[in-house]
This record gives sequence, C-alpha cells and structure tokens, in this order.
Amino acid sequence: MVLVPDADGEPGAARGYRALVRPDTDKVMSVVTSAYRVADNFWVARAAVMLASQLERSAALVGACSFGRNDERTVFVVRARASNDRALLVLVYNSHGGEGAVRFFVAEADRTAGTLLTPDVPHAAVSVPHVGDMEERLDLLRYRELVPNYVAESETAWARMQDQLWSPRHTKALIKDLWGSPRPAAVIEGREVQPGESWSRHPREHLLRSLDDFDNAADAYRWLCFYVDHQSEARERGDLTEDRDERLALGAGWRLKQRIWRWIMDTVIADGA
Repeated sequence: MVLVPDADGEPGAARGYRALVRPDTDKVMSVVTSAYRVADNFWVARAAVMLASQLERSAALVGACSFGRNDERTVFVVRARASNDRALLVLVYNSHGGEGAVRFFVAEADRTAGTLLTPDVPHAAVSVPHVGDMEERLDLLRYRELVPNYVAESETAWARMQDQLWSPRHTKALIKDLWGSPRPAAVIEGREVQPGESWSRHPREHLLRSLDDFDNAADAYRWLCFYVDHQSEARERGDLTEDRDERLALGAGWRLKQRIWRWIMDTVIADGA
C-alpha cells in the first residue's frame, strides 16, 4: 500500500498505485501503477537465451549487472554466436522501477576494437510491456525468431555497405546532418573560450581526418561506432550523468550509432552514389 497525505495532512491510501518491495531485503524499490506487472529476472534471462538459441544452440548468458539505488534495473548479455574478432549479442534491459517494458536488443561486438555495432534493421529490437502475464508473454517471444531475422537483414545490409564507395563528400554530409555546423568561438568576460573548457568540441575536423582512410561504407560505419564509444561527447556526457554506468553498459551513444546506420542506408546506399 502506498500512503499519501490527504487534505488534512493525514496519511491515506493512494488509489491505483502500489509499492514494489525486494523480497530479500524488504526495501521498497519503486512505486508503480496497479496495472504494472513484474517481469522476474529469471524469466527475462531465460527468454533472452531462448531467443539467441534460435540461431545456435550453444548460446549462453555471459554477463549481467544491476543499476539504481536499489538495483531495480538489470542488464543481461547473452552471446548468440562468436568468432575470434566478432560476437553477436542479445542485450536485455529489465526494470522494477515502473518503466514501461522489458527491452531486447540485438547487437554486434567488435572484440578487436572493443566497440558495439548497432545496425538499425527491423528485427534489431523487441519490447514486452509490463502488463498481463509476464512469464507467458516472454515465453511467446519464441515465435518472433528475432535473432535469425536480424542476421538475415543485417548480413544483406552489411554486404551492400561493403560494396558502397565512401568518400569525403559522404563524411561532410553526414557531419552536417547529424552534428550540424561548428559553433563560433564563445567569448566569456572578454576571453575566447576554447572547446573543451566549458562547451563541447565539434567533431568535424577529427572525423574528416579519420574517415579519409576508409573507402567503403561498412568500414566507415565500424569506425564511427568506435568513435562514438571511445572518443565522442556521447561517452564523455555519459561519464557525467547519474546513469553513466548503465549507459556505458549498453554502449555510449546507442541511438546515435543507429542514426548513423540509418543515415548511411537512406542517404548513401539508397542513392548508390
């Protein structure tokens, strides 16, 4: 029961809400609506392994970590397939904090570069809202064939990107569309402030130099993912926010890397120029 003060300041039950309590510590993790249903971490991990096993039976849970003041949010990592330099992963985000859904993501880890690649294909993700019979709804994911469909879609896209020429013209257009133009130097109290002191350094010059070494769209995308994970402001901002560890566990700048993928597919691959 959740108590809130009434008009006279006396505690009364809040209708439509309830508290989620950790069974091992009896601590309140969060307050949720009455319609919210818990997805037990065991059910979630089992569903993730099941999805990955649809590609290879050797799929296995290889990592898990929790976040939040009361460890109410959990990330699971399942390896679906691996080689010496690449691993196909199913990443799962579960929460007992009242968020709307259990989220499953398919991504590729570049073991050599220490980078997470996030192709934005139709079967790259699926969500299961926290309503109804969660154990049954998670079990029904077996009919989605998420990982095999992801592999079919992404392998076709990777092949097209590998065959597509990448040029400085593409780099300039990408930077303009995703990062905009560099801002003029700021002047504070009569002094010109350099990037990195109180405002972000624009990546234009760095990206122009670095991407000059690549001649195809696939390698350009892989390097851009490396940049986002290890060098960009997405990583640095992650270090300064409350959810730093959580964001970095899922890969700094996940959405930005998907936007880059979609830009390449829509602008470079679609035009074929």
